Amino acid sequence: MWRDIYKKVSEALWLCSGVFLSFGPLWLPLFVVIVPYGNDYSFCWLFLMSPQKTDFGFFPDTSPANWYIGLCLILISAFLKINWFGAWLQIFITTRFCDRHWKPPADSSNKRIMQADRATWDYALPSGRLIYAEGTPRRCPKGCDFDLSDRVYHCTVKGHCFPLYDHYCEWLHATVYLRTMKPYCFVLFFLPLDAVYSFAVSMAALCNPSTRWTAPFVASAIASSLAVFYVLIDNSPDNLKRLVWKNWVGPERGGRFWTLAFKYQESEGTRLRLHNFEKNPWDLGLKENFRQVFGQHWWMWLFFWWSPERVSRYGHYGDRDLPYADFVTREFTDQVMPTLTSVAIDPPAPSSIRGERASRLQSARSAAGPRSQQRTDDATTSHVGLFARLQRGDRRHAEGHSTGHDLST
Repeated sequence: MWRDIYKKVSEALWLCSGVFLSFGPLWLPLFVVIVPYGNDYSFCWLFLMSPQKTDFGFFPDTSPANWYIGLCLILISAFLKINWFGAWLQIFITTRFCDRHWKPPADSSNKRIMQADRATWDYALPSGRLIYAEGTPRRCPKGCDFDLSDRVYHCTVKGHCFPLYDHYCEWLHATVYLRTMKPYCFVLFFLPLDAVYSFAVSMAALCNPSTRWTAPFVASAIASSLAVFYVLIDNSPDNLKRLVWKNWVGPERGGRFWTLAFKYQESEGTRLRLHNFEKNPWDLGLKENFRQVFGQHWWMWLFFWWSPERVSRYGHYGDRDLPYADFVTREFTDQVMPTLTSVAIDPPAPSSIRGERASRLQSARSAAGPRSQQRTDDATTSHVGLFARLQRGDRRHAEGHSTGHDLST
């Protein structure tokens, strides 16, 4: 019985939240207006910081402690709302005005490692080799008129392809992809915090007998906080884990493997070698995945508008569009480098040619033998002659010395 009641209540809440979110981006400004008016203005300012005149015409004393408490609550609320609402505005504007006609980099087909469609295996040999055709080994299934670079997927809502496209967020009414991924993570993190914080402040205001007259505003704040928190608590952990920890976007979730194409040169022309990876080839580890989303340095992590490095360097990482994991580079070296080595080294010569080369080498050695022997004999003769001349010189010197000695005697 209780399970049926819980199920019906859950379905009703989900239906209400769906109706609430179906108003589009109107609910976010509505939340921003209701909560500051009910919490920050009515409770923090009018009650804690600047008490108003009572019905009897008296002004209650302002407590310094209440004044500082109200100021801290307003500052915390402003910090949370600036981070998630500013990030949402950036997503909203970028999606609708900045990348409506995005196209991949012009040199995407010049990369040595490229993502390939699984259907490319239909045109390859069993070993995965195939002749390279101009362009990238990926095409848009929805008919976009350009070759797809790495991790570019089609958004059916916007009718266009985006790099690192994850999904179209219905309750934010924005596209989550390469340029909006960092501010989207800010929204997922700070909006639930703001919802919990607003709910706590609203409950504190309702529990105080002196602020009963603010009940309508606080009730609206509680309803908005619960709706936002209910939706985000169901989506935030999974999305943050997938985007930040695993570097894994939505269209890549359903596949069991990733197909990459290794481009190399042969004597007959340019070739591709396909390879399937069971692990995400762009998973660089927890620390590096985090930096890919938020930036390489810690001071970049604090501001949602500071784009990470991969936004500006997409398509310009040397011979690849995006950094690959180490096991991809090792696989490329193991598969392609032996092929390049076999192309660089001449094939073994036939037996007749080898015999002719051996006879030439033997004749050259036999002809060089007498000449080397003659040079050895000449060197020996020259050494013997030099020794004889030295001996004769010593004898003459000895005879001259003895003759001089006799004359003096």
